[in-house]
Amino acid sequence: MLPDTPEEVLARLIEAVEVIAVIGKGDGPRTALSTWPDPEMVRKVRRRSRTCSPLEISRAEEAMTWWPLIDDPDARRALQYEVMCKAGGGAFAKICRNFGWKRDTTIKRNRVVLEKLSKKLILV
Repeated sequence: MLPDTPEEVLARLIEAVEVIAVIGKGDGPRTALSTWPDPEMVRKVRRRSRTCSPLEISRAEEAMTWWPLIDDPDARRALQYEVMCKAGGGAFAKICRNFGWKRDTTIKRNRVVLEKLSKKLILV
């Protein structure tokens, strides 16, 4: 079932990064991370010693297909960084400083991107 709200979309994207970090395989959804701005951040994501169910892996694969629905590459990159950081891959405030972004402004813009993405997912 596709998420209905921007908060659900964000939660699914974070879950996808966490699942990918756990399974740590070179095929499947992990290969989609090679298109991310800093795929090495996934190594820092919380790695719980658990196995992922086929349903979790399928949900992660599905969520990873949503990135191309974000037309603006800069907006996509900012959201990807926030998602990776929320999954435990680093401090978003530090990422924002490195890029010269205002953290609060970037988060607000990311919420707009998530709103647009959730509307696109409803139409799919």
